Amino acid sequence: MLRKSVLRLTAIAGLLFATGVHAADVVIYSSNNTASVEAVSEIMKATLPDLDVAIVSGKTGGLMKRIEAERGNALGDIFWSAGFATLGAYRENFASYNSPSSMGMPASLIGPDNLWVGTNVHPMVLMINERQLKGLEAPKTWTDIFDPKWKGKIVMGDPTRSSSTYAQLYGIHKVFGEKGMRQLAENVINVKSTSQVYKSVAAGEFAIGITMEYAAYEYVAGGQKEIKLVYPTEGTFLSPEGAILVKGTKNLANAQKVMDMLASAGLQKALFLKTYRRPAHPGVDVNALAGLPKMADIKIVEYDQLQAAADRKDVLKVWTDILKEVR
Repeated sequence: MLRKSVLRLTAIAGLLFATGVHAADVVIYSSNNTASVEAVSEIMKATLPDLDVAIVSGKTGGLMKRIEAERGNALGDIFWSAGFATLGAYRENFASYNSPSSMGMPASLIGPDNLWVGTNVHPMVLMINERQLKGLEAPKTWTDIFDPKWKGKIVMGDPTRSSSTYAQLYGIHKVFGEKGMRQLAENVINVKSTSQVYKSVAAGEFAIGITMEYAAYEYVAGGQKEIKLVYPTEGTFLSPEGAILVKGTKNLANAQKVMDMLASAGLQKALFLKTYRRPAHPGVDVNALAGLPKMADIKIVEYDQLQAAADRKDVLKVWTDILKEVR
C-alpha cells in the first residue's frame, strides 16, 4: 500500500534538519513565490502520490550558498528555479540530467551538459498605467523611455538583488551600451524589491514599470483595465528560469521523477493557468489560454545567458557608478 503523500511548504529558518524535511523522499529548494510553490505542491500531490516531497523556501542567493555548503552531504535534491545567468555561476554544484520531458524544448532553454532545464520564461515588458500618463503618449520602445519627459515616472528594480532586473539591465547594455544605461539611470526610480515595481505601477504611484510579463499580466487578468503591457519594438529581453538536480543527491531516482514533472508541458501549463508564468515548454499555447502573444510574435534580443553571468560584476559596477553620478 502506498504511503499517503505529504507535500510540505517549509520556511528556511534555522537548520534544515530542524525542519524535519530531511526524511522526505525528495527535498526541493525553491525561491519561487508562495502562489507558485503552492500550485506545484498541489500538482505533485495529485500526480506523484507515492512520493513525500518537501519544499524549502528561501532567497535564490541563500539557497545557492546552502547547496554549495552542503557539497559532499547534499540535503536538498532539486533547486527550482532561477535565471540561467544565476545558475551559470553555481553550475559546479549541479548534476547532469537529460529529462525526457524536455524533448522538443529549444536548445537555448537547456543548460550546458544538461545541467538545468527550462521551467518558465520571463519576457520583459513595460507595464503601463494609462491613468498616470497624464496626456503623454505611451512609450513603444526602450528609446522612448530614455526621453527626459519620463524622469521620475518610471520604476525599476535593483539589478544587484534581482536576476530579472539584471536581465533588463544587461539587455539595455547589449543594445544601447553605456550611453543607454546612463539615459535609463537618469529617468528611473530604483526600488529594492521586484514586487514593488509592479505593485506600485498598479497602485498608480508610477506611470511605467520595467518588469516581467507574468507580473504585469496578473493585473490585466484581474480586471485592472488601465494596465497595459508593451513589448518594446526594438526587441525585448528574456529571463529564462530553470530547475537543477543537486550533485550528490541521495535520492536520485525520485529526484529525477520530480525533475521530469517540473520540465513537463502538463505541469508548466497548470502553473501558467494559476500564475501566468510563461512556460519554457513549447507545447503550451499561452495565446490560446490567455491571449498573450506567442513567443514567435515577440521580437527578442538574443544574448548568451552564460556570458551575461560572466559579465555580471563588470556591468553592475558600470551601473552603480552611473547611479552615483546622476543622483
